[in-house]
Amino acid sequence: MTCPVHKGLRSAALVATLCLGACDRVAHDGLPYYRTKDLTPEWVSPSTAAGARMHRIPAFSASNQRGQVVTNGVLAGRVTLVHFFYASCGRVCPRAFGSIQRLMHTVANDSTFQVLSYTVQPARDSVAALAAYAERNQITDTRWQLLTAPWDSLADLAVNGYFVNLRDGASYGTDDLAHTETLVLIDQNARIRGVYNATLALDMEQIVRDVETLERAGR
Repeated sequence: MTCPVHKGLRSAALVATLCLGACDRVAHDGLPYYRTKDLTPEWVSPSTAAGARMHRIPAFSASNQRGQVVTNGVLAGRVTLVHFFYASCGRVCPRAFGSIQRLMHTVANDSTFQVLSYTVQPARDSVAALAAYAERNQITDTRWQLLTAPWDSLADLAVNGYFVNLRDGASYGTDDLAHTETLVLIDQNARIRGVYNATLALDMEQIVRDVETLERAGR
């Protein structure tokens, strides 16, 4: 026969455990985390999200269209949208840039939001070429940086950092050249929180909502 006192203690402990677990699960901003290359969304507890095993964007160094060095330090404390392109792209890239430009106008007063666009043709897209591209496409917002870096480091960052496959170029009719319409949302702690398609209006609208969610949680 079970002792009523012991039974009561076990019940109380179970309730406490369930309460703590529920609180831990809901005490976050509601957006998923992406920890693996298969980009499976995961809703994790704050303790897991803050843990050492949580995937974060690794160290990097690149140059922007103004010739300034940009490192992973720029991610700290800011919500960042990342995408990959190349200056001579004539299909997906212009559509993606148009979507991003409209997004920037929507969040024009948000100083904690930024966009990092990495070229996947660093041999051609020098700092001067990126500056010309920015001027040609009226990219004047200082929150939007066009970045170039040596190919090896850039490819490693894309695949192992942002989980973006740069070898999908053939699907866009560009032979082996890599570029993508994928947009990746990074939170204030360098964690991946959203993956979107820049050619879809609904995805661009979702980005606005998700940026607001992350910024409210970070206040």
